[in-house]
Amino acid sequence: MTVSHFPWTRFRNTLVLATAFAILSVMTLPELADAITPSQTAVTSITVGNSPEGVAVSPDGSSVWVTNVGSNTVSRINTTTNNVTDTIAVGSGPYGVAVSPDGSSVWVTNSFGTVSRINTTTNNVTPITVGTVPFNVAVSPDGSSVWVTNQGSNTVSRINTTTNAVTSISVGSAPYGVAVSPDGSSVWVTNSFG
Repeated sequence: MTVSHFPWTRFRNTLVLATAFAILSVMTLPELADAITPSQTAVTSITVGNSPEGVAVSPDGSSVWVTNVGSNTVSRINTTTNNVTDTIAVGSGPYGVAVSPDGSSVWVTNSFGTVSRINTTTNNVTPITVGTVPFNVAVSPDGSSVWVTNQGSNTVSRINTTTNAVTSISVGSAPYGVAVSPDGSSVWVTNSFG
């Protein structure tokens, strides 16, 4: 199976944001996760897995979670020491990542139709089947629902965080980005092809 990460496409450590009409932005990416100060000066580089993509910070700021597409892992970085404390195997092609509001779970989209739920205390991973080619993920403010865009099936999956039950909602073509309103009443989804 070929997975296309449209509209983001990786060419030898370069990230190209493209649309059907023009290239909007090009930036070179290192194979390292960089911690950057507000002045945008790199403070330190931290080696993680192959082809790091997604990044999320725990609500208490103690951990940073990085998805590594090329090594099918997630790296956990301690923000006090800037060391990778855990490397956790997840599904194939991990991409999007989000942390629950209470910090107890990390949610990772895997390119081949699953989401990995990581228990942040034990690092146990629970795979959950969602739609085809899941990309991005967002957690509701109360932590009761996780929302996943599925580019290949033109759906958004809603995961009940108590039961891990999944319901799907049809949306536009090739859904990509997802965000939940602060009060949890609305979910916003971008569709790559309208």
